[in-house]
Amino acid sequence: MMNRQIIVVGGGMSGVAAAIAAKKQGADTLLFERYGFFGGTSTASMVSPFMSFSAGNKQLVYGVFQEILDQLLKYGGRKAGSRAFDSETLKFVLYDLLDKYKVDYLLHTYLTGVVREGNLIKEIITESKNGQEHFAADFFVDTSADADLAAKAGVEFEVGREKDGLTQAMTLMFRIANVKMKEVLEYCRKNPENYSFIEEDINGVSIAGFKKEIEEERQITKFDNPLDYIFFVTTHRDDLVIVNTTRSLRVSGLSNVDLSRAQSEGHHNAWQIYELLKKRIPGFEDSYISNTATQVGVRETRRIIGEYTMTGIDIVSAKKFDDVIARGSYPIDIHDPTGGGGQMIRLKEGEYYDIPFRSLIPKNINNLLVAGRCISATHEAQASIRITATCTAMGEAAGNAAALCVKNNVTPVNLDIKELQKYITSNISG
Repeated sequence: MMNRQIIVVGGGMSGVAAAIAAKKQGADTLLFERYGFFGGTSTASMVSPFMSFSAGNKQLVYGVFQEILDQLLKYGGRKAGSRAFDSETLKFVLYDLLDKYKVDYLLHTYLTGVVREGNLIKEIITESKNGQEHFAADFFVDTSADADLAAKAGVEFEVGREKDGLTQAMTLMFRIANVKMKEVLEYCRKNPENYSFIEEDINGVSIAGFKKEIEEERQITKFDNPLDYIFFVTTHRDDLVIVNTTRSLRVSGLSNVDLSRAQSEGHHNAWQIYELLKKRIPGFEDSYISNTATQVGVRETRRIIGEYTMTGIDIVSAKKFDDVIARGSYPIDIHDPTGGGGQMIRLKEGEYYDIPFRSLIPKNINNLLVAGRCISATHEAQASIRITATCTAMGEAAGNAAALCVKNNVTPVNLDIKELQKYITSNISG
């Protein structure tokens, strides 16, 4: 069994950023991912576009995320200035970036256990086609999105909202190709009252509505998607839309029973939505479903108990911290676990909040950091920090911090924050 300096568990955007950051510092790093590709919700769940990573005209996230944006543009998977992207192209981009920095990785590998001694993780246990294997490291980074490594190591965590433990609704994203968007827009603009919004800008076309058509469809078919609207956006192509409308309620991303139900419901509702659009909306007559997400989109599961717990007040008050390691400006965006729409609480125009390093540090364990949507935050705060760009910035900070902890033989709580911040300047200043 080879001892690595750093092991990163979870190859989503935060995990890729963490592994690259650690490797750039010279740390012997190994990245684990359960699927056959990287990108997490941006690829497996096809979550697109990237939600806002700017405050007014100020871009908040650079670093590894900017490299990804640049490569997507180069590969034709994104238009200049646009946050819309192609999830398939992103898979190629992430492979190339990991190979560029010579990051070692193992795909199709599942975390199944942890060996802990006192306040230190000694090994992780995995399952793959090789069977059960043990991997040791000096330091570990949990970017699993669900705090799987932290939970197996005995770290305390919370799940869901405070009053009942329910987590945000799930969504199965799917894409419809061969759409004549000009005809769709002409149709929608004739009846603007039927839509929450019809937007066309540098990010493409974004439409939410079709309320009348849904009401009519419910009268004649078993159209049972919980929402009373259909929401889709164009991707890097005007004739290819990604639909963000299916909803599975009262489900947990920590239950294989619930995940199975959500995956099944998502496909069932996706077909209903597609048939409605094809039958009723000009521009969709010759369209077809090009693909559905590999993984139903899970917005929330575990949140660790860390050295500092971010709150909704921190978000909306645009709170700043001395130990800032990332910044965000996305609203508190809660998709109601029981239906009935959701809640959107925005920051003041041009404002942003800091994410403190302490929220990445689990209590009572000395060689683990957590990055991504499962950091130490309340249900409300997590509803803002969970977006891709912010998670990528957190991952980059965690990877750099892990490398510095190993290099300087210190624990995260004793790490010189100023030294860490030198490595992530572009994500915390300017």
